[in-house]
This record gives sequence, C-alpha cells and structure tokens, in this order.
Amino acid sequence: MNSDSGRFGPAPIITIHVLAAIGVLFWISSIIGAFVDGNRPWAVLIVGVVLGGAHVLISRFTTLHSRKAFAAMWFVIIGDSLLTVFVNWQAILLVGFTIVLLLLTRAPSARRWFTAA
Repeated sequence: MNSDSGRFGPAPIITIHVLAAIGVLFWISSIIGAFVDGNRPWAVLIVGVVLGGAHVLISRFTTLHSRKAFAAMWFVIIGDSLLTVFVNWQAILLVGFTIVLLLLTRAPSARRWFTAA
C-alpha cells in the first residue's frame, strides 16, 4: 500500500468509485421513472443497462488497477455525448461528470494506482 493511499485507495480512486456508483443510481432511477411515467421505458432500459453497466465496469476495473477503466470511461463519455445530441441537451451534465472521472485518473496518486499490479 502506498503512503498516500488509505484502506480503500487514494482519494481520486475513492472518488471514481463514488461517481461510478452515482452513475449506476442515476440509471436505475431513470429506468424506474421511465416505466412509471410510460415514457419510452424499453429504450431507457436498454440505454440504462448499457451505460449503467459501463459505470459498474469503471468501478470494477478501477478496483483491479486495470487501465480498462479508461476505456469504459471513454465509452460512457461517447454514449453521454450522443444522448446530449440526439435525446436531451441536458445530458451535457453527464458528459461533465465523466470528464471529471477522466481528470481524476490524472492525479499522481491515481496514476500510481493504475500502474500498480
């Protein structure tokens, strides 16, 4: 364990896990809301499972110190960008959160985390 990491890892890594969990909760609530409101529930379910699943992968790959987490983050940023263009411009907030995820990986402690095996 590095001197700058606590029990669960350095602060940027913990923040990545927290933001990934928030992304999963966002998609769960969006799916439930779509079925309750009857507003394109099956489309929201498909998008939610894909993008929510990518958030799960971000957290899992981060736990494993795998750089595959970066690929999952880029997948989410592309998916969120497509939502912004084709569905609702307010999805730009999702893009912003994903940019924060990517920026967190650049912190020195996070870089050491992802290079540790």
